[in-house]
Amino acid sequence: MVELLARLIHGLRPREGWTPFLLLLAACLCPAAVLISAGDGGEGPGMMLLTVLGLVVGLRFARSRLSPRTVALLAGLLGLGLTLVYAARLVPSFGLVWDEIVYADGWFQNWRRGLPGWPLPFAATAEFLWQQLTALGIRLWWWFQTVTRGEPAQDQIVLSLIVLFLAWGSAILATWQIYRRRAAVVGLAPGALSVVLLAFFRGGLANFTLLVYFFCSVWLVAICHLWRNTTRWEAEGTDYPGDLGMELALSLSPLLVLILAVAALFPVLYPSRIRDAFWEVMDAPWSRVEQAAEQVLGPIEGGSVGSSDPSEGAQGELPRVHLLGGKPELAETIVLYASTNDPPPPTPSADPATSREPAALRRYWRADTWDTYTGHGWINSPLESEPLPANHLLELGPDRGPSLLQQFQRVAPDDNRIYAVNSPQRIDRPVQAWRRADGELAYLTADTDLYSVVSILPRASGSDLRALLPLTSTLPLTLAERYLALPASIPQRVLDLAQEVVADAPTSYDRALAIERYLRTYPYNLEIPEPPTDRDLVDYFLFELQEGYCDYYASAMVVMARSVGVPARLASGYVQGVYDYEARRWVVTEQEGHSWVEVYFDPFGWIEFEPTAGQPALVRPDGQVQVGTSLPPLPRRRVLWWQELPWGLVILGVVLAALLALLGLLWRPRRALVAAELVRDRYERMMHWGRRLGQVPGQGQTVREYGRAFGRAMEVRGRGARLSQARQASAKAPAEIEALAQAFEEVQYSARPISEREAGQVGALWSRLRHRFWWLWLTPAGRAARREPTGAEDRHDS
Repeated sequence: MVELLARLIHGLRPREGWTPFLLLLAACLCPAAVLISAGDGGEGPGMMLLTVLGLVVGLRFARSRLSPRTVALLAGLLGLGLTLVYAARLVPSFGLVWDEIVYADGWFQNWRRGLPGWPLPFAATAEFLWQQLTALGIRLWWWFQTVTRGEPAQDQIVLSLIVLFLAWGSAILATWQIYRRRAAVVGLAPGALSVVLLAFFRGGLANFTLLVYFFCSVWLVAICHLWRNTTRWEAEGTDYPGDLGMELALSLSPLLVLILAVAALFPVLYPSRIRDAFWEVMDAPWSRVEQAAEQVLGPIEGGSVGSSDPSEGAQGELPRVHLLGGKPELAETIVLYASTNDPPPPTPSADPATSREPAALRRYWRADTWDTYTGHGWINSPLESEPLPANHLLELGPDRGPSLLQQFQRVAPDDNRIYAVNSPQRIDRPVQAWRRADGELAYLTADTDLYSVVSILPRASGSDLRALLPLTSTLPLTLAERYLALPASIPQRVLDLAQEVVADAPTSYDRALAIERYLRTYPYNLEIPEPPTDRDLVDYFLFELQEGYCDYYASAMVVMARSVGVPARLASGYVQGVYDYEARRWVVTEQEGHSWVEVYFDPFGWIEFEPTAGQPALVRPDGQVQVGTSLPPLPRRRVLWWQELPWGLVILGVVLAALLALLGLLWRPRRALVAAELVRDRYERMMHWGRRLGQVPGQGQTVREYGRAFGRAMEVRGRGARLSQARQASAKAPAEIEALAQAFEEVQYSARPISEREAGQVGALWSRLRHRFWWLWLTPAGRAARREPTGAEDRHDS
C-alpha cells in the first residue's frame, strides 16, 4: 500500500518538483484566504477549489503543445462550466449518490428478472441537478429583470460568478507563465494586485497574507531565473551542479518560516495614515464607483445585503446567524430605543396577584419578512422598491384591529431598517417600501434614525382563530402559491414528522399550536457549529443537531406548518428588550435579535407564534390554554464515536507537529561532502536504485561490468513503455549509468584525486539519472528485461 501511494504521489509530481508547485498554490490561495478570514468570503471555499483545479489544469496546458490562443479558449470554456457548476451547487451529496447506487443495483437485478421498477435509476440525482439549475436560472433572470429596469441589483449571483471565474483565470495564467514561459513576475502580477488591495482596504490578517504572497513570489521568481539559466547552460554545454534547485529551496525555507513566525507573534500593522490620506482624496470618486458597481453586481461591501434586499445567495441565509456563540458584547450593544402607548409593564416589586401577565403584551419589533425557504436558509422572491412620502398609507390587514403608536430611535450604525410591530400603517418620515410582486410589503428602509409608526394589530383571540378557521378553508391563490411552497428537496422524514405532530389537531390554529409546542421541547443553545452545506437545514436541526437558536426553530415551524397546509412565513427583528422605567421606553440590545413565525389566518391577517424554547411562550388575548394534543417524542439522535472527538485540537496538534518536523528537517546540520565522498555517495544511491529495479551486482562482477549490465537492462525495460518519459529515460540512462560507474571506479582505484569541478559534474549527472530511475520504476519490467544478462554472460562479451 505504501509503495502504491508512493508511486501515485510520484506520478502526480510535476517535472520540476513539488516545491515550486506548492509555492504557487500558497500564493494563489492568498486572496481567498483573506476573504474567508474577514468573514465576508461567501465564495471563499469555491475560490479555493477553482484555484486548485486551475493550477492542475494550467500545469497540463503548460506541458501541451497547444498555442496560447487555443489554451485561452479552452481554459475560458472550462472555467465558465466549473464556475456554473459550483455556483449552482450541482455536485450532489455523498449520501444521495450512495443511495442512488444502491437503488440502481437493486433495479438492475429486478430488470434481469423481467420486473423493471419505477422510478429509473439516478432519477433523484437528475431531479436534483434540474432543481439546482432551475434555481440558478431563476436567480439570473431576476437579476436581469432588475438591472434592465434600472434598479440596483439585489442578488450577488453575478458578482459571485465573476469572482469565481477570476480565481480560476488567475490560477491558469500564473501556472502558464511560470511553467511554460518561466515568467513568474507576469504570472503573479494579477494575484499581487488583488492581495495588495485587500491588504490596503482590510488590514489585519490581510497584511500577513500579503507577506506570505510576497515571499512565495520572491521564491518563484528565483526558481524561474534558475530554470532559464539551466536551459541556457544545457544548450551551451556548460556544466553546472545538479542540486542548485534544492540548495535554493533550503536556503530560502528557514528565512520564510522565521519571518512568518515573527509576523504571527507580533501585532499586525495597518497603514492607517496612508489609508486616511487616500480616503481624503478618493472618498467621493470611490463612492460613485461603488454605487455604479452595486447597481449591476449587487451589494459588495461586507458581502451582505444589509441595506437592500436580504435575498442574496442561492443557498439563502439565516437572519440571525451572528448570534452564534452568544458573544458577551451582544448584551451591551444597544441598537434600538422603543416606546409605545401600551401601559408600562409592572415593576418587579408589584404584587403578582394584581399584576397583569406581561407576556400578553409582549411586542416584536419586526424588520423583515421572508417568504422562500431554499433548504439552506431564507431568501425573498423578487422585490420592487417604491419611495413613499411621510404619513403615506402603507398597508392594512384584512380585518382592521386596534392601532398601536410606536416611537423608535435607532442607535446601531449602518442600519437603515424601519422597525415596527406587525403591520405598519403609517410612518411620519419618507421611506423606501420593498414589496413583493403582488404588492405585499416585505420591509421598509429609511435614512432617518428617529421616527414614529402606527401599526394595526390583529383583532383575534385564540377562540376566534379556532372557531372561525377550519382546516378546509380556502386560501387566496397568491398566499397559497407563496406561503405553502416548499423545495422538492425536503426530506420525507420531515414531512412525516409534521403529520405525526398534528395528527390530533382539527384546525389550522390547532396545528400551528401543536407544531409550536413540539418544537419548544428542543433545547435552546447558541454554542453550536454552523450547519453543513450539503444538508437540509430543518432536517439537520430536527433529527441530528436537536438544539439551536431562533433561526432553527422558526425555520422548522414554517416548513412543518406549510407541509400540513398552514400558510406561514419567517419574520426577523428584535424582541421587546428591557424596560427603562425612568425614560419610559424599551432598551433593545443586539442580544435581543430574534426570528419568529407568522401564520396567516383569514380574515385576521398574520398572527405571531413563538416556537423558540429560549423565549417565553405567547399567551393570546383571551388567555386560552393550548389544546392538549399528544405529541411524539423527539427523534432518536445517532452520535458516532468520531463526532465526539475534539477535532479542532487534533488538527491543531497535527499541524504543530508537522511544523516542528519541518523546522527540524530544514535546520538539521548537514556535513558538506568532499569531491571523492560525493562520488561514492552518488554511486551508493545508484546501487540502491539498482536493487529496487531488480539489478543486483553479480558475484565477481566489476564496477564497470555492473554499470554496463545495469544500463542495458534499463534500456530494455523502457523500450516499449507507454509513457514517453519512460522511453526517453531508457534511451539516456545507460550512458549516464556507465559514466557514474566509471567515475566511481576512478575514485576507488586511481591515484589521481578527483577535482571539485568533476565532482560537480557527477552531482548534476546523478540529478538527471535519479529522475529517469523514477520513470523506469513506474514502468513494469518486460520479459526481455528479465532475460538480460547481468553476470557471466556480460563478462563473456567483454
